[in-house]
Amino acid sequence: MHQLERVTNLLALLLSARRHVTFEEIRLGLKGQYPENLVAARAAFERDKGILRDEGIPIDSVVLGGDQAGTTGYRILRSEYELGDIDLEPDEATALRIAVATIRIGQTWSLEALWKVDQDVAEDSDRPGTTPIIASLPVDSRLPFLHQSLAARSVVSFTYNDKSREVESFGLLARGGWWYLVGHDRSVNELRTFRVDRISGEVNVGEAGAYAIPDGFDVQAVFPNDPKQLPDNVDVGSDVAQVLIDASDVGVVLAQYGTDAVVEERADGSMVFDIPCSNVRAFDQWLFGFVERAEVLAPPMLREHVVEWLEGIGGTR
Repeated sequence: MHQLERVTNLLALLLSARRHVTFEEIRLGLKGQYPENLVAARAAFERDKGILRDEGIPIDSVVLGGDQAGTTGYRILRSEYELGDIDLEPDEATALRIAVATIRIGQTWSLEALWKVDQDVAEDSDRPGTTPIIASLPVDSRLPFLHQSLAARSVVSFTYNDKSREVESFGLLARGGWWYLVGHDRSVNELRTFRVDRISGEVNVGEAGAYAIPDGFDVQAVFPNDPKQLPDNVDVGSDVAQVLIDASDVGVVLAQYGTDAVVEERADGSMVFDIPCSNVRAFDQWLFGFVERAEVLAPPMLREHVVEWLEGIGGTR
């Protein structure tokens, strides 16, 4: 795995953690991303922390107590990480943007900082010198073929998660620095979302005019808001998990997913919910926040994955 991807996943884990987490919990939460050798894994973790801190990301560390006494825990506090609204006037935002465009010191952080303050200026495109920064997206050699299929209404075929797919392209969307293809997957007869960079090999484009996009289809409206619904490259046998939630946390999950997600109500106040798990890594991070107050019941492959993860945690203490 490329270090940049691992550092990004570490950042996401530390941001989503509800409490300070230890190095061992991080290593198991990002299973397979750090070396098996403990010394090598620790060294890689220290390098990753250094990269985040060099970028100005505040990693809060504390010495834990209880059964983890003496162990260091890590977490990124959102209140210290996220940039608040600095409430610049339009003229002030324009002046800042001009200054950044005029003085270059070799880094690009200054341009990225403008994404936060340049939105109001971008709306007034008639003003002299306004060139709003929109986004920085990866270039993928498969994108032209996907755009072609979308324009010509051609079915595309490719390999994804080691399975052959035949997809009617309904839309392409850039979110969070990645390109996603949304379309009707003929292989399963369902609407699916695919992250373009995780397509294996080439994309083959079929004959034009093979299908029609449904009237009123809005790719932004159907794109998943829940990161656990975004496509991953881990197959656990289902895109939905059944999770037993302790009565103390039922209210939290109901607020997230509503009563439609309830599968079963138990006498002790606990409930079984249908929870998206298309993205197993995001699901792991969500489940991690409940500690012992949540249990995965199904699918069996996901339960086995979680049991293995918990046994690994128990074996390291």
